[in-house]
Amino acid sequence: ASVAQAVGARLQGLTEEDSVLLEAMVPTARLPVPHPRSPAPRLPMALRICTLVCRSWGDRPQLCQVACTMGRAESPARHGAALPQGLDSSLQQFGVVAPSERQALATRLQEATEAAMAALLAAEAELSPQRRGGTRAHTDILGVDFLLACVDDTLELVALATNSQRCLETCALAEAMGRAVGDPPGDLPRLLAEAMLHRAQCHLVEGKDILLIGAGGVSKSFVWEAARDYGLRVRIWGA
Repeated sequence: ASVAQAVGARLQGLTEEDSVLLEAMVPTARLPVPHPRSPAPRLPMALRICTLVCRSWGDRPQLCQVACTMGRAESPARHGAALPQGLDSSLQQFGVVAPSERQALATRLQEATEAAMAALLAAEAELSPQRRGGTRAHTDILGVDFLLACVDDTLELVALATNSQRCLETCALAEAMGRAVGDPPGDLPRLLAEAMLHRAQCHLVEGKDILLIGAGGVSKSFVWEAARDYGLRVRIWGA
């Protein structure tokens, strides 16, 4: 009621072309920390989860890396404001004790991240080349930020925003920090290299002429779809 009253009062002073934008307030999760090391009261903290997903072979979204940062609940940590750390250790530090609960959150995070990328790819596929920014313009790498929130005593992952450069920097830093302390190499460099090499190969064959001797049967129809997507000019020769 107080929000509606404030908006109504604000609208009375706006011109015809002005408006009021309301955004949902997402409360961060507050969990009891097991076995506190200090008797001093602990300030409420917020967990920001940064994910990086790339376009894999067959236009399939694939999660590359996850990095977390913690900050004060009233001002959640932003990119570059704190050193990143792993998801499992961050959840433990945040108070998620049960391994099964941490694994369930990790699974839900992967599903939500890849679903966000899939939705973006589907939206781009419906756009004309001009609206996408060019014939070969499309998204290969996407970052999605989440906040660990609590809704009705249940932990929920709330998507905050999508970006590319910020999440890439944070996840690359987390990968480098892990290598520096002896952690085994992750999949981030390989997955990013695959995405870039696939785009480079498409660029090399774009506009080339290919002569096909015998078009094959219906089962080979995917060849024509791939040729169209790669920008190839196909010439068919038959007897």
